[in-house]
Amino acid sequence: MSFAPRVVRACAGDPLALASMILELEQKWLVWDRCVAGARRVDVHPLVLSDAAHREAVAVSERAAALVFRAGDRAAADPREGAEYKFHPDVEMLASAARAGGDASTLVRVDLLLRDDGRFVACEVNADCPGGHNETLALPRIARMAGFRDGYDPTTVAYRLADRLVALSGGRGSPRGAIGLVCATAYAEDLQVCAIVERLVRDRGGRTLRVPATGPKESGDGVAYRGERLSVLYRFYPLEYMVEQSNVPALARATERGELASLSTFAAIHAQSKLAMARAWHAEPEQARDVFPETFAFRCVDGAALARDRAGWVVKRDLSRVGDHVIVGALETDESFRATLDGVAEAEADSEVWIAQRYVAPGMVGTPWGPRCLTLGVYLLDGAFVGYLARLSTASHCSHDALVVPVFVQGSS
Repeated sequence: MSFAPRVVRACAGDPLALASMILELEQKWLVWDRCVAGARRVDVHPLVLSDAAHREAVAVSERAAALVFRAGDRAAADPREGAEYKFHPDVEMLASAARAGGDASTLVRVDLLLRDDGRFVACEVNADCPGGHNETLALPRIARMAGFRDGYDPTTVAYRLADRLVALSGGRGSPRGAIGLVCATAYAEDLQVCAIVERLVRDRGGRTLRVPATGPKESGDGVAYRGERLSVLYRFYPLEYMVEQSNVPALARATERGELASLSTFAAIHAQSKLAMARAWHAEPEQARDVFPETFAFRCVDGAALARDRAGWVVKRDLSRVGDHVIVGALETDESFRATLDGVAEAEADSEVWIAQRYVAPGMVGTPWGPRCLTLGVYLLDGAFVGYLARLSTASHCSHDALVVPVFVQGSS
């Protein structure tokens, strides 16, 4: 890289202290959770990448995504390999139906860590329903409003997502059927994602319905909600949460017949599992070494060895999200880490899947608030780069309380 990524001031003051900027954030771009537990969750002072850093981030992300999707292909082709993931039969049913029906659209966010040597490494791949769309729209635009003029904004993920959904529904007017926007209806932070996608889809002439996960029912050779045929599901709702819903067989039948698409495809669930990184290391170690920390299925690693080298390991559950069930040994005591390992071993025996991944010593980036750890999310739509989401944290564990900032790249697009 020509220089390390850094966060610079958009202007001399604090734009989000202004009522007009808060209204822009909340009313125009629907970022309703700008603060969490009394602390700001978003800011508009941008992370700036050199062109070299941008190219490296994209290349690492594309290779990482390709590896976990190939791991998923192996799991689908070999029942013994597929059994390693311990998926619920309903998850297997939907993933198999998507493959049989040729439903292959994917929206992925690869999360990169900045190592202490200044290079990027992928710590996980969010292949099922990554979020952050509201922030990718709001924060760069407010940074520009505040006076930031350098570089260019490379992030188009929300617009490209809307384009793809409309295309899957047959184009303007959605002649194949409406686009069902599926989210956890009781959560405003989930609704805000579907609401912004709904606005963009309707701007492009698509027809949408907000739909609970249990809402679509069998209708003819497809599925419908309240009498309206659905051709596409945009899910901001994890696939594993859908198990034991009564409509799963109907969704599977419609998907297998090619009457229903989902974005991301149900078949992305193997890539979503953190175990896919371990299976990539197992099957393609030379390629995996280039983009992932060394990663193993938890059951393949000696627990006593993990405990002895506590600071060198991170333990993660397969389908957890937003930093949940991620235990960084360096942030634990010997006693608490041993207790965690014992608990994970018991959970594994009771059908859960966990991984052990080598700890990545974080490279710190300069920010107006002091040095911070960076997690750089790289969005890929159907395998192609469509933007960034940057999160900053004081510790190497990036979770719900990370600070989200816009991303710009030096030069002109």
